[in-house]
Amino acid sequence: MEHETAPRHQKEVGRLPLQTVQQPKTAESGQTLMEFALMLPFMMLLLLGIAELGRAAFITITISNAATAGAEYGSQSAATASDFTGMQKAALCDANGDVAGYCKTGILTQTPGATNFCECDTGSGTSCLAGAGNTPPACSGFVCGGQIVECVHVTTYATFSPLFHYPGLPTTYSAHGDAIRRVR
Repeated sequence: MEHETAPRHQKEVGRLPLQTVQQPKTAESGQTLMEFALMLPFMMLLLLGIAELGRAAFITITISNAATAGAEYGSQSAATASDFTGMQKAALCDANGDVAGYCKTGILTQTPGATNFCECDTGSGTSCLAGAGNTPPACSGFVCGGQIVECVHVTTYATFSPLFHYPGLPTTYSAHGDAIRRVR
């Protein structure tokens, strides 16, 4: 006989004997479960932190976009540039959404600030930024040595609370939006 058969208890599975594959579990078998149980609170805290940062970014972007929507409404014409209520409504509806022409309540709960001002373009291509930092001149009676440019400025502000309060961190955060557009 050229081929000897292996004893019944040592049948091979692949290259390992069957008895090697079926070794009894030792005390180390619960180690993975214990490590997972110890790391789970830290992983959950990390996941909640990521969710809070995402929520804060969403609210900040929404508030900024609302200011832009209000300024875009006001920059349509000279008539809409002096329609402060319309600019405020455009900002509120953009941030909170609207149903059948009525703004819902939501992220933006405070009334946005809306104003218009004039600047003098002497050929340097003014972009309505000179009057944003200080008190800009009103458009009525404005005289300049160049072309009068009317601008609108909308500011939005909202406060929000995190879903979970972490020790050592503030209980409320604020988001600001600011947009200035030249009236077309």
